[in-house]
Amino acid sequence: MIQDELTHFSLSIIVGIIVGYFCHDFWAVGLALVGGFFIDGDHLIDYFINRGFKLNSADFFSGKHFVTSGKVYVFAHGFEYAIIFIALGFIFPNLGWLFLSLGFSNLLHLLYDTVMNGAVWPTYFISYRAAKNFDHNKLWT
Repeated sequence: MIQDELTHFSLSIIVGIIVGYFCHDFWAVGLALVGGFFIDGDHLIDYFINRGFKLNSADFFSGKHFVTSGKVYVFAHGFEYAIIFIALGFIFPNLGWLFLSLGFSNLLHLLYDTVMNGAVWPTYFISYRAAKNFDHNKLWT
C-alpha cells in the first residue's frame, strides 16, 4: 500500500512538472497531486460507509472492507474525470495547466490501479461500477 502511494505521489509530481514546464505554470504540480495522489482519500469514504467512523488503520490498509461490504464506490476514481479534464485542457488553453495536470495525473493513477489491482479494464469507470451496482463480485470476477 505504501509503495502504491509513493508511486501515485511520484507520478503526480512528474506530471505536474511536465505540464508546468509546457504551460509555464508550476501551480500544475499542486493540482497534479490533487488529481493523482489525494484522490485516494475516497477510500476513506468507502471504509466509513462500511465500518462506521471508527478507523482501524490495519483494517483500512488491508482493503478487506471492499470484500466484506461487497461494494466498491471510490467516487473519485473514474476515467470519465480524466477524459473530461484532458478535453477541457485542450478546449480552454488559458487554463490548460489546470485541467491537464488534473487529467493526466488522474489518468496515470487509474492506469496504475487497473494494472496493479488486476481489474477488468472498465472497472475504473464510474459509469461501469454504477451499472454493476458497485458490486465487488461483479467488478473483480
